[in-house]
This record gives sequence, C-alpha cells and structure tokens, in this order.
Amino acid sequence: MKKKIIILILVVFVSGVSYAYYLFNKKHVSVSEVKPAFTMDAHLLVSEYDSNEKTANSKYLGKVIEVQGVVAEKMKDQKGNYNVTLQGPDISGIGCEFEPAAQNYVMQIKEGQKVTIKGVCTGVLMDVVMVDCCIIPESEKSNN
Repeated sequence: MKKKIIILILVVFVSGVSYAYYLFNKKHVSVSEVKPAFTMDAHLLVSEYDSNEKTANSKYLGKVIEVQGVVAEKMKDQKGNYNVTLQGPDISGIGCEFEPAAQNYVMQIKEGQKVTIKGVCTGVLMDVVMVDCCIIPESEKSNN
C-alpha cells in the first residue's frame, strides 16, 4: 500500500514539474499577430467600465482589444520602458503597457497624437489597463 502511494506521489510530482517546464518554455505569442475581439474608441471603453465594471469585465477581461484614441501622457517606467495613457471621457483613461518589440514605435509617439493600439485588457484600477500592447499602423487597422 505504501509503495502505491509513493508511486502516485512521484507521478503527480513529475507531471507537475513537466507542466511547469512546458509553461516556462512556451513561446510568447505577440498581440500583433492576434485578431482583436473588439475594435473601439478609447472613450467608449472607459465609459463602459465607468458605468458598470462587472459587465465590462465579463465582456473585455483577458481579450485582445484594438482602441483608437489620443495620447494624454507618455512616460518611462522603472525598467526604462515607455507606457502610454490614452484620453478617456473624464479624468480616467486607458493605461497601455507595451511589449518589448513595440518600444521603438512608442518612443516616436507624441502627446496629443491620435493612435491605434492593440493589447490585452486586464480590467480597471484608476484607468482601464491594457498589457502586451503594440501600435497599429494606419495601413493595418481592423475593419470591424
């Protein structure tokens, strides 16, 4: 009986380690290669979160979204990466954290410029937050 329990524990342990190894080495898929679930104006996304966060989370959380908006602020984080905040209807907006491959494009953005950004929505803190973002050039915008 003890032998069976030890074998079972060993199998579970090896399975867990194998799965962790797989996840650690899994290739990251760039958001630029993914078709967005939603395409919208930044004001609309922020308004939906302001009116009902729970409903907006059920609709957008974890999904790739393409938003058009005006850059309210561009800043560097502690790691030296640029992040952008898009203007919302009031004082809130959309905070966009960019994937490393997009940093060269983000450096060229100016405050007040209209841009299209695609990223994964992770909910709202003070602003709606999007991660793994990339800049969408005019020629590649979705026609949804």
